[in-house]
Amino acid sequence: MEEEAREEVVVIDKDLKKKIKDTVNKILKRSSLYQITELKAREEASSELDLDLSKDPYKLIVREAVERFVEKAVMAIESEVVKHHAQIVQDVEGGGSEKSAKKKKKNKNKTKKEDSATA
Repeated sequence: MEEEAREEVVVIDKDLKKKIKDTVNKILKRSSLYQITELKAREEASSELDLDLSKDPYKLIVREAVERFVEKAVMAIESEVVKHHAQIVQDVEGGGSEKSAKKKKKNKNKTKKEDSATA
């Protein structure tokens, strides 16, 4: 009975762990983040590596890789939102591109008039 209760302990070396994470990252990069799931990524990586990643500790390595990738993606999206915040607010409020285009044209004409006057 004791033998049945024991679980097999799997030791993973650093190279294999890195290979699993790299494979999962490669799969996530080429996939739509709207459609990929941890399970799909794990199944694809299992297939590519010819290794059953559904068991611990492999499963945990895949989960960590997926979570890290998602965290980085969210940070990148947030960074882009911050960069474009003013334009997004203008677009939402309805003052977006038309006003900006008119303002740019007005400033351009003003610069031309000033240049003509100094010449």
